[in-house]
Amino acid sequence: MKNSSQITTRINDQLIVIEGEKAFVPLANFLRNDESLTGTKIVCAEGDCGACTVLIAKDVGPDGKLSFKAVNSCILPLYLIDGAQVVTVEGVGKSSGMNVDLHEVQSKMIDCNGAQCGYCTPGFICAMAGMAEKFKSENKTITEKSAKNYLTGNLCRCTGYLPIIDAMMSVDLNKTELLKDRYHSVAWISEMKRIRSTTVEMKFSDKSIFLPSKLSEALEAKATEPDFRMVAGSTDIGVVVNKGKLSTPKTMALYHIEELGKISHDNNFITVGATVTLTEFEEYVETHLPEMSKLLHIFASPQIKNQATLIGNVVNASPIADTIPFLLVSDAAVELQSSKGSRDVVLKDFYTGYKKLNMDPSEIVTKIRIPVLQKNEKTRLYKVSMRKDLDISAVTFAARIVFDGKKMSQVRIALGGVAATVIRLGDIEKSLIGKDFSESLFENAATSLDQYISPLSDLRASKEYRMLVARNYFKKFANEIGGEL
Repeated sequence: MKNSSQITTRINDQLIVIEGEKAFVPLANFLRNDESLTGTKIVCAEGDCGACTVLIAKDVGPDGKLSFKAVNSCILPLYLIDGAQVVTVEGVGKSSGMNVDLHEVQSKMIDCNGAQCGYCTPGFICAMAGMAEKFKSENKTITEKSAKNYLTGNLCRCTGYLPIIDAMMSVDLNKTELLKDRYHSVAWISEMKRIRSTTVEMKFSDKSIFLPSKLSEALEAKATEPDFRMVAGSTDIGVVVNKGKLSTPKTMALYHIEELGKISHDNNFITVGATVTLTEFEEYVETHLPEMSKLLHIFASPQIKNQATLIGNVVNASPIADTIPFLLVSDAAVELQSSKGSRDVVLKDFYTGYKKLNMDPSEIVTKIRIPVLQKNEKTRLYKVSMRKDLDISAVTFAARIVFDGKKMSQVRIALGGVAATVIRLGDIEKSLIGKDFSESLFENAATSLDQYISPLSDLRASKEYRMLVARNYFKKFANEIGGEL
């Protein structure tokens, strides 16, 4: 099949073809400046405020129809929406000649006085429509808690949240026309699949974009040009690019490779592909790894999790990444592939320094394998940040202990935010293995922490605060597990 040299997408009712270096432009800028769809706003340009929220469908659900999810368009480059359907706030309501039949969420925002200046309202509308889409499709009931959870990625500057929450809770799902029904087209879904199965190669004078449809193509390209910047969801890189701190002249994204978008499990491992989003991972592990699912619930907004990937968080290698502590204490292993072959690296050996990885420039992380929970195992994950939702951690903690009666037969403990990488506390682990569980053991371990970590002070927390939190997490863990035992 011949490669493509353009990005093809559908925005509301229009088929859009993007050529040239414009493919690097963020979706929000393109909507406003090229398509005159100015309902989408750009405020923070960091994916933090939600004013730029739109709905995007890259896949179809079990019913064969488009599966729409809310995303931040300000940090989403156009090359990441090839073969996707985008719906903006202008497309949420149904156009009827010169009039618009309002969507149910729009009607309820009016009824509940949910808008004043209206600047943030389009983003709220798209996020609310995304929630209505999911809850009606899955026959769920909207509650106050679920409404608040789904709107964590949207900031309001003047109305106040109560009328908006009231509007969401007032939505009558029986009266809600789903976007997946209105925008359903057998022909377009077939075309989407064709587009997503086609390799895209765009070359300019000093830039290039490569979207391989086969893993072999990706590995060959990385061997030839190891300086390709791998981009997954662009939720981190997109921010840095917007702020002028980074450029991505040679970009490769793997979302056209179908096999890398899968997640599965057997009796030993949960295997997560490179393009599996955090939302998909969170929902999948709700029963398999409940502590991880619970942590992901406050990891970030729905808009971020709908675009970000687990492996993107792992490879980003931040010392305060929320998923890495759990993966470290799980002895998870990444699969690295290159044109020469593949190898597995246990995560504790993957990080060699601040933002430094045990991988060759020609290698690509294609999967991560997470051992399933063992019987008689206790796991806890904690994070502290300046706000509960959508915030970067100051300190993270993870512990997994396997018990034989009250004896601790396996102990794994990790801390983030206290060193250049997330670290395993090997010496403390060894001191606990084989002993009967007691809270005093963990209090002693907490007291000894200054022998093993030397936190730094920065804008998020002082070194004294980080040390105090780390010690308190040991005590919190011991208190909770002791109560269960």
